[in-house]
Amino acid sequence: MRAIQPIQKTSGKPFRGSKSPGVGYLWVLFGMIIAIAAGTLLSGGFLPVDPNGPGGPPTLEPYFDPADYGKQEILITPGNFDGQETNLQLKTFMVNTCGQKTAVDFLIDTSGSMQFDNKMNRTKEALRFFTDNLIGKSVIGMQTFSAEAKEVVPLRYYKDVKEDVSKAIEDLKPGGNTVTRDGFNLAKGKLAAAITSNKYPDYRYALIVITDGIPEIPPAEQQPDSCIIKVPDANLTGDRCFAKEQDPTRAPSVANDIKNMGVDVYTVNIYSDTFPSDRAMLPYLEALLKESASQPTDTHYYNSINGDNLQEIFDNVISNICDPEAQMGSF
Repeated sequence: MRAIQPIQKTSGKPFRGSKSPGVGYLWVLFGMIIAIAAGTLLSGGFLPVDPNGPGGPPTLEPYFDPADYGKQEILITPGNFDGQETNLQLKTFMVNTCGQKTAVDFLIDTSGSMQFDNKMNRTKEALRFFTDNLIGKSVIGMQTFSAEAKEVVPLRYYKDVKEDVSKAIEDLKPGGNTVTRDGFNLAKGKLAAAITSNKYPDYRYALIVITDGIPEIPPAEQQPDSCIIKVPDANLTGDRCFAKEQDPTRAPSVANDIKNMGVDVYTVNIYSDTFPSDRAMLPYLEALLKESASQPTDTHYYNSINGDNLQEIFDNVISNICDPEAQMGSF
């Protein structure tokens, strides 16, 4: 028989060819660190990057700009909870984000009579006041009408056309006749294009018409039955003629077409009480603009003598457009 050899004691070192479990874990940890570092470098480095700054995504718009959104206010309506005022769980609330879902189109009379009694300058001041209340995500457009109707600012997000709007306001200059129906037709086309294509989903549309005169056409274009009424005017070489050809409410009514698209129409009548022809034409122009405006007329039709209260009128229009009850929920 072979003798059984005694087992030799080791010195505590591992047998040759074996691996320590601790070394394997270190290699795994080292690999994870390398992977994390590589991913961080590929995503822009170890330092934080401002997504809205030059180091942000090159093809994407900024993730958030406070100027694009209105100030949000939680408005708790009273009387919804039978005296248990401390429990707001089922209360009705309204979130007022004025302008965030609003598209406002301006149709501005730049006819020659707007030069009198500082009406044009006051109109410019009021327009600056109005745009100061807009946020980046509001949509704004602008057309003018005098001898012809022209688009001066396309319907776009205010943040994208802010400088264009400012320049358009500064460039407003009076001159020419008052082709009111042509102006309404131009505004109708621009609004219809945006609405039918759903360019701005869930936006509320408003048209604000500012005019100081009756619809007119040049005397050479007038027909024997063109004038609904004629009034002498010392500022003109002839009579002022309310031309039915440029009446936007004459069938087919362009004003009704616009309202039927779901657009809230606001009309502002600027007139000079120092001009006899303005006073004589006031009932006719007032009737036209009231018929053009949306209902109720007490919140959609306004009178302004020489434009002296236009800012107050615009403040009322802003309040009406930005009615917080339009955006409602419960929690």
